[in-house]
Amino acid sequence: MKYWRLEGPKTLEMHEDEPTQLTPQKNVKVKIEQILYSTSDYDIYTHGTGAPIVPGKNAVGVVSEVFDKERSILTKMDRVAIEPFVPCGKCDECHNKNYSHCEQMQELGQTSDGLLQNFVDLPSSTLHKLPDVLSNEKALYLSYVALGLNITDALNFERGEHVAVFANTKAGIILCQLLSYYKAVPIFITQNTGLLEIASQTGIFYAFNEENFLDKVKTVTGGRMCKQVVFFSNSNFDIDQAYSIASFNAEVCIAGYGEKDTSLSIKKIAQKHLKVFGVFNGYGNFPSAINLMVTNTVNVDGFIGDKLKFDNLSEELQSVKGEDLTVKGKIIVVD
Repeated sequence: MKYWRLEGPKTLEMHEDEPTQLTPQKNVKVKIEQILYSTSDYDIYTHGTGAPIVPGKNAVGVVSEVFDKERSILTKMDRVAIEPFVPCGKCDECHNKNYSHCEQMQELGQTSDGLLQNFVDLPSSTLHKLPDVLSNEKALYLSYVALGLNITDALNFERGEHVAVFANTKAGIILCQLLSYYKAVPIFITQNTGLLEIASQTGIFYAFNEENFLDKVKTVTGGRMCKQVVFFSNSNFDIDQAYSIASFNAEVCIAGYGEKDTSLSIKKIAQKHLKVFGVFNGYGNFPSAINLMVTNTVNVDGFIGDKLKFDNLSEELQSVKGEDLTVKGKIIVVD
């Protein structure tokens, strides 16, 4: 079994161990085929976050071995997407079967070893069989779609309402596509010109850069502003910008995986009677995400970038820059 371990900032080392044996807890062995390398992965690699750790959060592969063949719904050679969140099963939220709110959620590649390896043993609950019509490259973005679905589930919007989305990553574009599908009117606000182009290509009509966005939102909403605002935590916006376009009694969702910390204006929250809450992961919505991608409700074609070789990864990553990944994620191919 080969795997790359992050030993420190920009320091990857290849390791090779004997194959592990399956257990009832990790009951399926998967041969990894492709791994997504995107902005969050770049940040972990650059800063050495969590090191020593095996990085890699989003991957697809093929089942190579099953612990209990008689009972498992998976069989050898099934193509699967891997859900990167694993509930602890022990906290109060898990006991109440509210797994997406697990207090000790493991996140592959961040809080526990991830998927940057050629074989991995996993619980069958983290694996989702892929239909033939969904390519590996597109399936790498399933966790983004699942996160978007958890956000739309948390928001209380009605048909035709404007929902503002502050984002500098691909997740914002995917969320806007989902909002359109559910008959809301997304307003995408970004600081990245490349994402503005993708927004236009995917049918997001209202897409603005940071310049004069407040006046533009006033025009679009007829001065009513937005009852729902989504602020991706890995963006470079100030949270006050989100509050500025929120209407009275609005919902403000802080979403995503970013490590950025910011001050919350208690005064502004109280003055506008804002409801502020967070959505951190896409746990539980992978099956729905697969269906939405198969039907092309969510289009990720513009996000699929160049391929990197697994065996030569340490050298290849030295030439990859963060800005290269904002629009198009790299795909690590495991031979």
